[in-house]
Amino acid sequence: MGQFDHPNIIHLEGVVTKSKPVMIVTEYMENGSLDTFLKKNDGQFTVIQLVGMLRGIAAGMKYLSDMGYVHRDLAARNILINSNLVCKVSDFGLSRVLEDDPEAAYTTRGGKIPIRWTAPEAIAFRKFTSASDVWSYGIVIMNTDRQISMTCI
Repeated sequence: MGQFDHPNIIHLEGVVTKSKPVMIVTEYMENGSLDTFLKKNDGQFTVIQLVGMLRGIAAGMKYLSDMGYVHRDLAARNILINSNLVCKVSDFGLSRVLEDDPEAAYTTRGGKIPIRWTAPEAIAFRKFTSASDVWSYGIVIMNTDRQISMTCI
């Protein structure tokens, strides 16, 4: 996470390792996660603002893909929002670097995966690619659409 430098990727401030539990310190995101923000602020922002937020998520995910990473856990709970409504991708616990091959995939043998946001081929074959992250982004958009009321329009 420390090697990422993009306005739509959460900034790592530091890591506390001298105490238990180990803590990751990131920039402060006043509005919390996207899912909570949408529930708390239903109808209090415009569609243009929402499109800007979604565009920011897409820009952050493109950056990760360009850097050769697959997130594997993109969901509204892992998108954080600052006071200017800038969305930043966070929670890189499941992210993995892909090989230099553009057709590369990360294969997992075990562990839990977030089924609701995971692409069908990733569930079936446990292979994750940038295309899997695109699927997850589509689910984020779909969930966003369901959580806003028509009063935003």
